[in-house]
Amino acid sequence: MPESSETKAPRLVFLGGLGEVGRNMAALEMQGRILLLDAGLSFPGTDMPGIDLVLPDFQYVRERKDRIEAVVLTHGHEDHVGALPYLLRDCSLTVYATKLTLALLEGKLEEHGVRDHAQFQEVEPGTERTAGPFTMRFHRVTHSIPDGMAVAVDLPAGVLLHSGDFKLDQTPVDGRTTDLIGIAEEARRGVHVFLSDSTNAEEGGVTKSERTVGPALEAILEDAKRLVVVGCFASHIHRIQQVADAASAVGRKVAFLGRSMHQSVAAATAHGYLTLGENAVVPIESVRDMKPSEVVVCSTGSQGEPLSALSLMAANENKWIKLQPGDTVVLSSSIIPGNETDIYRVIDGLYRRGAEVFHIPVAPVHVSGHAAAEELKFMLNLVRPRWFIPVHGELRHLATHARLAREVGIPAERVLLVEDGDSVELGEPVRRGERVQAGMTLVDGLGIGDVGQAVLRDRRKLAGDGIVVVVVTADAQSGEILAGPDIINRGFVFDETSAPLMEEARKRTLASLREVAEQGTGDPSVLSQHVRRALGKFFFEATKRKPVIVPVIMEV
Repeated sequence: MPESSETKAPRLVFLGGLGEVGRNMAALEMQGRILLLDAGLSFPGTDMPGIDLVLPDFQYVRERKDRIEAVVLTHGHEDHVGALPYLLRDCSLTVYATKLTLALLEGKLEEHGVRDHAQFQEVEPGTERTAGPFTMRFHRVTHSIPDGMAVAVDLPAGVLLHSGDFKLDQTPVDGRTTDLIGIAEEARRGVHVFLSDSTNAEEGGVTKSERTVGPALEAILEDAKRLVVVGCFASHIHRIQQVADAASAVGRKVAFLGRSMHQSVAAATAHGYLTLGENAVVPIESVRDMKPSEVVVCSTGSQGEPLSALSLMAANENKWIKLQPGDTVVLSSSIIPGNETDIYRVIDGLYRRGAEVFHIPVAPVHVSGHAAAEELKFMLNLVRPRWFIPVHGELRHLATHARLAREVGIPAERVLLVEDGDSVELGEPVRRGERVQAGMTLVDGLGIGDVGQAVLRDRRKLAGDGIVVVVVTADAQSGEILAGPDIINRGFVFDETSAPLMEEARKRTLASLREVAEQGTGDPSVLSQHVRRALGKFFFEATKRKPVIVPVIMEV
């Protein structure tokens, strides 16, 4: 007799965040109900031309939306909450999160028109809540955004503990350290399965305290003779606080630039997570009327996003800030893998404007929000889980974290290295289950999911070899050529220097079409096939390239 959903072991399904940085999402199934752990997005790589955002594949949860009890968000970064507005288009959910996470999420849901699809349940670290069969406890962790938390969920076999993104900062800017006592209490209860952040597993030692960035910023501001622009993540409230404090210490005002920056600052200030002195802030519109030495601009765009404030400054096209020789720009953030080219392009543009640029690794203007190897080992020793699953990172990060777990004594057979689409049955023993669909959903403008791998392949091919359009007018009955062929190329060869190549292509096209006409066929599909074959062979022989060839056969 098959087991009912009430009697079979809980199951954890990984829908994103394993084998990549971002798109963090998992589904915990127990007693026929589902608890979603985060719902994040990632940003496209250079191999995704035209793509704006990358979401998890929601098909698995969409098919089970009536079983979803709630979603719990560990913190407010886009790679953990950014996909939620898109998921809420298909279903209504109860959302458990801390005050700042909900405050940041509020505006996103309003913009997407789905705020009424979410029922907010604010939680405090150190408390316990119950949703259906899920009893959850929340523990504060230090990260590069306030109000991050680890989440513990009771299972029949023990506790499932999810670390969230964390580091063990002993001197955080807000004084709120990781709650090691609460996490140790989970260890006393018995952690059956531990899921832990792997992002910095390859980094030795411990991650420096966020508080070390403040003096570096203040020293730069003290030496600067003109305008200072600091680029950082809009959600990095602690970094923004240190920018404001450094500005105040050297007698400068601070102005905020960027839509997401204004939203984050407003939410954090309203809820007491950001403290700005009286008259410390000036509108960005006022900067042009101030002496450059009197102000610091805190801006978005530290990842080189094409239309961000910093990118526009580098191109001298920003509406509010026109950089001049002697200005200073600080990129106070890490480089997200895949963004290197864009970031270095912006840095080069800033130097071209005459600015002095400070960034990692040439200046200590940033520290990570993720635990390095020694902190990860400390956490493993504190928790002492029966089973361990590294999460949040590329495969190399997960594999390194798995090795750290073995080094501290967790048996190799109890360390599971899993990827997106894997499921794990959380009984005793913990074991792998069946794989599920867990690909990517691509967002291109207003289109969600209408660009798939086939379209991406075409875009890559167009970007790599270009396109050749062949326009021919032919008799509908006989196939006789009445006009053309006219050959137009984009992104393949330069017309002015390739006239002989294009003329020979025209001759090859005519020869191919005459061959078809002799057979007495006027079928456009046959004509197109012959043109495509003839030109494809010729262009490869002549250039060793394979452009996309598009025959346009007009019948009369």
